[in-house]
Amino acid sequence: MERIVREFMEMVRIDAASQNERQIADHVMAQLRELGCDVYEDQAGAHVGGNTGNVYGVIGGEAPGSLLFSAHLDRVANGLGINPRIEGDKIVSDGTILAADDLSGVAAIIDGIRRAKDTGKPLPRVEVFLSVCEERGVLGSKYLERDRIKSAQAYVLDCSGRVGGIINSAPSKSQVSMTVTGREAHAGVAPEAGINAVVAGAKILARIKDGRIDDESTANFSTFEAKGSTNVVNAHALIKGEARSRNHQKLLDYLADVETVCKEVAAETGAGVDLNVEHDYRCFYVEDSHPVIARLKAIYDNMGIAAEIKGGGGGMDANRFNEHGIVSIGVATGYAANHSARENIVVNDLVAAGEMVSRLILTVADES
Repeated sequence: MERIVREFMEMVRIDAASQNERQIADHVMAQLRELGCDVYEDQAGAHVGGNTGNVYGVIGGEAPGSLLFSAHLDRVANGLGINPRIEGDKIVSDGTILAADDLSGVAAIIDGIRRAKDTGKPLPRVEVFLSVCEERGVLGSKYLERDRIKSAQAYVLDCSGRVGGIINSAPSKSQVSMTVTGREAHAGVAPEAGINAVVAGAKILARIKDGRIDDESTANFSTFEAKGSTNVVNAHALIKGEARSRNHQKLLDYLADVETVCKEVAAETGAGVDLNVEHDYRCFYVEDSHPVIARLKAIYDNMGIAAEIKGGGGGMDANRFNEHGIVSIGVATGYAANHSARENIVVNDLVAAGEMVSRLILTVADES
């Protein structure tokens, strides 16, 4: 069994969750130190209500050049008591998620650095950033200490699909909530004296676009909260949802349309509508010709792996890096059905992901 496979299976057995990444972080930091990395943990945990900060590692610098590798330490729910096993050509779990999203990325980074070191060649500066609370809206990397990162390019190993997959764009995302305030009245005696917040909220939801907006944009309203007795006109309702687009202006235009609908319904019904929008992260797009992609495509070609470049529908730490001026893309590591008990990863892809990281390191050293 390849070392990366053993290490990955060991990692996923360590219980962890968003806001409680302490044990897996300690394990991974020890591995980075064994490789000779300088390791640092920031204060992101205090900001996200967790017990662990983002982890930084730095090694090399004998050769010119610098690049950053990133993955995240947390996992979605149903990630405790993972019991991984090899079934055919894949690693699977017994009734839980596998946490290949994203410990496969962590394992590949560690394995790749080890492989590169074992060649005995001078290495460029290799930086590692392992985030916390990524599964909570890419939250941990919101608090990254930008000055610690010297690299101008980054590879974020946090994508589903077979090795060869490259995510060159991801959407902006905003959280949207609407608090609807009506007026209470006796439903049987004087309903005309009331303003029904439930009806006003329903009118809003009926008019705004939802689901697939266009080929770059989506919206989803998943929560409509309103409680009350049937004999009282309800004065309170809450609507929650999100909107995303790989075109930031389209997202802003959509949110402006939502605001217009809220104002129209408020005017028609007399209800108060308080619209609140919180922007989570901004979209990015990297041209196929950019060196961060061209380099990886050439490596895949040498490995006999077909590269597939496509846009993503979810956010990742690459969104944060690009916003900070670090040209970043997402890289697949071979897992599928993540966030479900059917999650699995192709063993050969996991091994190839480690080799790919090593080749990227050595390629950057040779470029200068």
